[in-house]
Amino acid sequence: MQENTVHLSREETDFFISLLTVGTGIIPRSSHRAGIQTYIEKKLAEKHISVSDYKIKLLSDKDLFMEFVNESTVNETYFFREEKQFAILRDRYFPMWRAMFPAMPIKIWSAACSSGEEVYSLALLAKSCGIKPVITASDINSKVLEHCKTGIFKDSSIRSVDGFSFKSLLLPYQCEDGKIKFNDEIKSCIQTREINLSKISEPGFGADLPKGQNIIFIRNVFIYFNQELRAKILSVIAEHCLADGGIIFVSMSEIAQFDSSVVPPSLEKVMDGSVFYFRKKTSEVKSNV
Repeated sequence: MQENTVHLSREETDFFISLLTVGTGIIPRSSHRAGIQTYIEKKLAEKHISVSDYKIKLLSDKDLFMEFVNESTVNETYFFREEKQFAILRDRYFPMWRAMFPAMPIKIWSAACSSGEEVYSLALLAKSCGIKPVITASDINSKVLEHCKTGIFKDSSIRSVDGFSFKSLLLPYQCEDGKIKFNDEIKSCIQTREINLSKISEPGFGADLPKGQNIIFIRNVFIYFNQELRAKILSVIAEHCLADGGIIFVSMSEIAQFDSSVVPPSLEKVMDGSVFYFRKKTSEVKSNV
């Protein structure tokens, strides 16, 4: 039997990319775009669906559109990625929290958690510093959230350079086959939530957002948004999700994209060695600005 092949035209690919952008705010880079096109072509060939039929189904079938989003979003991560940021928490922020609030859990939100390595890295680090974490793990991709819940990861989630200095925290959970399997005690610190950051300022959406967070990680996601959406997301998070004195980490490769047109007045940019992050001003400080 001759294999059914499909080749999307540039205009057809543009249509599907526009659907993704409207639905998620994501503006794919060229390499990402090529992967999305390949996925759609393979999907159409396997299911023997015409381009026009697939367009109609995506617009009318919520589950199919969610599948499209899941397959079109990039989810590559690993434990203790950008380890200098975790070192700041270990050496500065967590000891300060333990001294000031010895019996109080710390609230942490991983706002683009992907498959969960970042979330479990935060849970392990907090516990190693004698702090009880309450962590919200959110992503637009429902499939990676399901993986996050399992608490099981391949050894490829451990890198030999970046993050390796924290490997000792993972060793108690590493099995003979190399996989990392977290126990119920660690998993109980984490709750998952499906959140589409591009819809964050829409009426009624705020009820889904975690409030009073002491630390927010929102890394490697702003690169896919335009400047207007970056500003909107950061403003809502700062005003409605972050506690006074709380801090926000973005990827170290993204920090240059955050100028005065993006950063709201309630946040100040902090430099600690080679690491930058944002801290929410207290109410007293904001009133005097």
